[in-house]
Amino acid sequence: MILLRNPFRKEKDIDERISIIKNGDLSERNAFIKDYKPFIINIVSREIGRFVSDGDCDELSVALLAFNEAIDRFDIQRSKSFLSFAERIIKNRLIDFYRKEKKNMDAIPISYLNEIYDGEHIEEKYFIDNSQIESRDISEEMEDFIKKLLTFGISLEELVENSPKHLDTRKNAVKIASQIVENEILIKKIMDSKKIPVSEIEKQFNVSRKVIHKNRKFILAVCLILMSNNEIIKSYVDNLLEEVN
Repeated sequence: MILLRNPFRKEKDIDERISIIKNGDLSERNAFIKDYKPFIINIVSREIGRFVSDGDCDELSVALLAFNEAIDRFDIQRSKSFLSFAERIIKNRLIDFYRKEKKNMDAIPISYLNEIYDGEHIEEKYFIDNSQIESRDISEEMEDFIKKLLTFGISLEELVENSPKHLDTRKNAVKIASQIVENEILIKKIMDSKKIPVSEIEKQFNVSRKVIHKNRKFILAVCLILMSNNEIIKSYVDNLLEEVN
């Protein structure tokens, strides 16, 4: 994940400024947002696939509000980098915007799923070829996936944060998920309990307990995808499975 950083500021300086803002300095808040507007514009431009300028689109307004929200929510004890945290909040709010408005929906931003898979690019043709699928179908797939995740107590933000960062780890997790969905007993236990039966998976598939625990949210998400009729999202997982096999 590439972030545009202000060359005149260090992360420590950012933390100090946020501390001042949280103590009620409104002028510092306004100055801080102004200083990082290029950072915000950069994120929006990448999300919608074209450069945007100030006042150019609704997405930028959403992103500015999200950046302000990130200032209020940021906890230096829990998050090391404000800019990484702010980028995540901006992307989540843009997703919410697309879901609610459903305007200019060639697709929910491709980078949303790319974020989960840490730079592995999903073919754009699956999203923008209207001869194959209508944009509303794409939106419906994403909404269905989001709802299913929530039944397991997993938010989109948590899924992104807990997804494996390395390709080999992702492939291994996808392989584990594919083995799980082929086992009716395991799947029933998972769907009933909303949890992964770690001990059984460890024994049946000869994988370490640590691997399962560390990647359990990602594994659950992949299981839900593989059991769904969401062909666009499933196509990416299928591609990974082909590489594994």
